[in-house]
Amino acid sequence: MSQRIPLAWLQLRHEKMKLFAAVSGVMVSVVLMWMQLGLLQALFASAIEFHGAVNGELVVIHGQYEYLLRNQPFSSRLLHRILGSPAVQEVYPIYTQPLEWKNPWTGQLRTIQCYGIDTDKPAINLPQLAQQLSLLQHTDAFLYDRKARPGYGPVLEEFARGVTIEPEINRRKMTLVGLTNLGASFGVDGNIIVSHANFLRLVSERTAGHIDFGVIRLKPGADVNELQAQFQAILGTEVDILTRAEFCERELEYWRRATPIGIVFTTGTFVGFFIGFIVVYQILYTDVTTHLPHFATMKAMGFTDGYLFRMVLTQSIHLAFLGFVPGTLIAGLLYTGLRSATLLPLQLEFSRGLFLLAATILMCTISGTLALRKLRTADPADVF
Repeated sequence: MSQRIPLAWLQLRHEKMKLFAAVSGVMVSVVLMWMQLGLLQALFASAIEFHGAVNGELVVIHGQYEYLLRNQPFSSRLLHRILGSPAVQEVYPIYTQPLEWKNPWTGQLRTIQCYGIDTDKPAINLPQLAQQLSLLQHTDAFLYDRKARPGYGPVLEEFARGVTIEPEINRRKMTLVGLTNLGASFGVDGNIIVSHANFLRLVSERTAGHIDFGVIRLKPGADVNELQAQFQAILGTEVDILTRAEFCERELEYWRRATPIGIVFTTGTFVGFFIGFIVVYQILYTDVTTHLPHFATMKAMGFTDGYLFRMVLTQSIHLAFLGFVPGTLIAGLLYTGLRSATLLPLQLEFSRGLFLLAATILMCTISGTLALRKLRTADPADVF
């Protein structure tokens, strides 16, 4: 094997332009696959930022809930039926609705997602939120999302300077009293958090008795699955009771099945794979065809088909690694730029890297295997 690898490498680098073209093709393929899978993962991660932050083991949603931006309110009286259970520590009602934000500097209108929570009960588990709940008790006070996209104005910069920020939200002047971290997504550009009372002031058509989510926090040691089934039987079919993992999965299911976004990014990954496959196949096939007399001579010298096949497949693996490394570095730079521009959680994850490395090796190996068909026609008699 120590002799085969140098021979495969020497043949690859013999024609540097072909080597450059092959490595570039693999590199472009790797970058495309990194970007498509990374954006898809960022979509899913950002879509369940709120879902993963709920401060409880069970979540009550309307039976016709589709996804965060299209849900149905239900009566808060349903939660009172389970509040008396000895296994329940606390129940948190949450309101949510997209509202109209008027940029205080430009007057531009944008949609922002609003969450109404009980200021005595931390319904959402976010950094520094518990310390700021008392601030939300003031009339027309709200917390702003640090990870919101910049279209809402220089809110963070001005607030850091001590400037009083008073935007109009749903045509009502509100006062920024603190910051939180919830995160933008493909469907939401920014978020604010208010108290129940302030939410109802902002959304006058909503009534206090109709909530969007109920978060159930159980006492330590409680059997989550058993209580889930028990509470579901008590509340009936009007609502669904989900574990936090199921709540996240319900949201992800919508983005996978009901929107074209997941399909687009998945298709883009296959397109990247196909581009690399075609480029490597063309390069290796041309190389085998050009050197067919040399391969025939090697056969006449006693080299077996198996040896020649392994040599070409080794070239394929070389191309896979040569294209994967710079492709990953370029993808990392693109991730950094996109993360800064879109505030999406784009990360070069190790597990995804292993998957893409395996996919790249498979792509190049399949290309090399198909190119080897021409090698079978290398007859030593053709040399003479």
